[in-house]
Amino acid sequence: MATSELSFLRRLAYAAVLTIVALGLLLGGSELCLRLAGYGKSPHFARRIGLPGGGKVIRDNPGCTVPFFSPALARRPEPFRLPAVKPAGTVRIFVLGSSAAMGDPEPSFSLSRVLAVMLRAAWPGTKFEVVNAGITAINSNLLRGYAADCAELRPDVFIVYEGQNEVIGPFGPSGVFAPFLRSEDAVRFAVWAKGMRTGQFISAVGRRLEGARGLPSEWGGMRMFLNRRIPEGDPRLRYVAEHFRDNLRAIAASARGAGADMLLCTVVTNQRDFAPFMSEHRPGLDAGQLARWQAEFDAGSVAEGKGDVATAELHYRKALAIDDRYAELEFRLGRLALAEGRDGEAKELLSRARDLDTLRFRTDSKLNTVIREVGTEGLPGVRLIDLASDLAAKSAHGIPGDEFLYEHVHLTLRGTYEAALDLYPAIASDLERRGLVRGPVPAPLAYASVRDRLAFTVYEQAMIGINLINRFRGAPFTGQSDDAYRVALWQRRVSEAESLLERPEAVPALTELYRRALAQSPGDWVLERNAGAMLVANHHPAEALPLLERAEVWIGDDIDTLVALGWAQEGTGHTAAAEATFARARRISPDYPGLPAPARPVR
Repeated sequence: MATSELSFLRRLAYAAVLTIVALGLLLGGSELCLRLAGYGKSPHFARRIGLPGGGKVIRDNPGCTVPFFSPALARRPEPFRLPAVKPAGTVRIFVLGSSAAMGDPEPSFSLSRVLAVMLRAAWPGTKFEVVNAGITAINSNLLRGYAADCAELRPDVFIVYEGQNEVIGPFGPSGVFAPFLRSEDAVRFAVWAKGMRTGQFISAVGRRLEGARGLPSEWGGMRMFLNRRIPEGDPRLRYVAEHFRDNLRAIAASARGAGADMLLCTVVTNQRDFAPFMSEHRPGLDAGQLARWQAEFDAGSVAEGKGDVATAELHYRKALAIDDRYAELEFRLGRLALAEGRDGEAKELLSRARDLDTLRFRTDSKLNTVIREVGTEGLPGVRLIDLASDLAAKSAHGIPGDEFLYEHVHLTLRGTYEAALDLYPAIASDLERRGLVRGPVPAPLAYASVRDRLAFTVYEQAMIGINLINRFRGAPFTGQSDDAYRVALWQRRVSEAESLLERPEAVPALTELYRRALAQSPGDWVLERNAGAMLVANHHPAEALPLLERAEVWIGDDIDTLVALGWAQEGTGHTAAAEATFARARRISPDYPGLPAPARPVR
C-alpha cells in the first residue's frame, strides 16, 4: 500500500514538473516570437542607440511606460543623451520621481536643470550630467524599476522626490492604469509580467475585450480620476504606505549597489492657497444632521463673503461639531485662522484639509512620515532632505502656498530654486567626501543668475501661464472653491506678459537673453529649442532655423523641437523638409497641439 501510494505521489510530482516545463517552454516560445516580431515595448528607462557616424549613446526609452499604461495613455521620460561610456571626471546625478520631479508644467525649469547650472557654475572644471528621470503619472511601484535601470548607468547621486501619485498611480487604489494590489509580491509579479511581451499581448487582448468599460482611450489628465475617491481611513491606504516604504528601500538598495548615495526628499504640497479637490461627509450622518450641517456651512459662507470673520467661524465651528471629516470646511477654518493671525492653528487645519481631500493628488502627512522614517532609519548612503519642512519655514505663515507652487504639487521656478538650495550643500559634501570635487564649496548661484542661465523669460512665463489657465478651466480644478480666483490671477499675469511681448523691442531683447544663456551653456539643446520656438512664435523663422536644427541633431525625437523646426522650415520656404519633419512629429505624437494635418498629394 505504501509503495503504491509513493508511486502515485511520484507520478503526480512528475506530472507537475512536466506541466511547469511545458508552460515555461510555451511562455518562452511566445515571448521569443513576439520579440522577434517587434511586438510590445521595453519596460526599461534607458536604451543604447548607435550614432550615424559610429559609436553609441544612452537615451531615454520613450515607450517605457507603455507596458503599464497602454499605448494611448503612455507618458514618456524627458529626452536625455549620455555617453555610453561615462567619461573620467564626470559626475552623474539622477533626479527620480513623477511630474513634480520632472518639472511640470515646463521641464526646461526642472529641479535637474536648476541643479545642473548651480553645480556647473560652482565647479566649472567638472562635467556634471544631471538627468531628469521624472515621468508624469508614475509612482514608486514603477519608479523602483526605473531606479534599478539608472543604477546600471554608473550614477554618483540619486535624488528621489516622489510621493504624490502613490494612491492614483499604477497599482494604487485610485489608479486607472492597473488594478489595486494589496500584496507587495503581487505588485512585483504584475510589474514583471507587464514588462514581458507576452504580458503586454494578454493585456492588449483584455483591453480589446473590455472595450469602453476598460482604460480611457486617450490621455485625460487629472479628470480621469474624478470617480476614484479615497476617504481618509480607507484601509487600502495602509497598504499604499507599506508599498511606498518597501519601494523607497528598494530604490536605496539600487543606489547603494551602484556605489551612489541617495538624497531622499519629503514632498512639498500647496496647503495655504489651494482648496481641496473633493470633500465627503463622515459616514453615518442622518438626514437631519446633514441638513443642520449644510445650514451652518451656508451661513458661514455668507458671513465669510461679507468679511465677517467672527460670524463665519462661529457657524463653521457648529458645522465642524456635526462633521469633522469634510475637507472644504477644514480648509475654510484654516483660512479664517490665518486671517486672524493664528498661524499654528491654521497650519493644523490646512494640513488636515489636505489629508481629508478624497481626490488624493497631494502627498499626505502619512506618506511624508514614511519618507522621513526611511530617510532616518540608517540605510547606507541615504540622507533625508526635508524639503516639505524647509520650504514651509520659508513660506508666508510657515505654510507652503503660491509663492513656491503653481497649483497643488508642482513647484514654480522660485520653489524649485529653494529646493535646489536645500540639496546643494548635501550634494557638495557627498561629492567632496568621495573626492569627486575638491576645494572649498562655492556659494550657490543667486536666484537671478539661475533664472538668466535657464532663460526663464517673459515668453516662457506666458507659455506656462497659458498652460495653467487651460488646466484650471477643466476638472477637477473647476470643482474647487477657489478656482475662479486662480483663473483670474493667471489671466492677469498672462495679459501682463503678453503686453510686454507686444512691444517692438521685445523680440530683440528676448533673443539677447537666450544668446547670453547659450554663451554660458554652449550646446544646450533645451535652450536652443526654447529660443527657436520663441522666434518661430514671433515670426522670425530664419533666425529660429539654425537653433532648431542644432537641437534636432542633438536629440532627434523631441516633439516640441520637431514641431517648432517644421514651422521654421515652412516659414523659410522649405516646404518638403517641413512636411517630412511634421510627419516624424506625427509618428511620435499625432495629437500634439498645433501639428498640421498631412498635406494632400497633388493629383
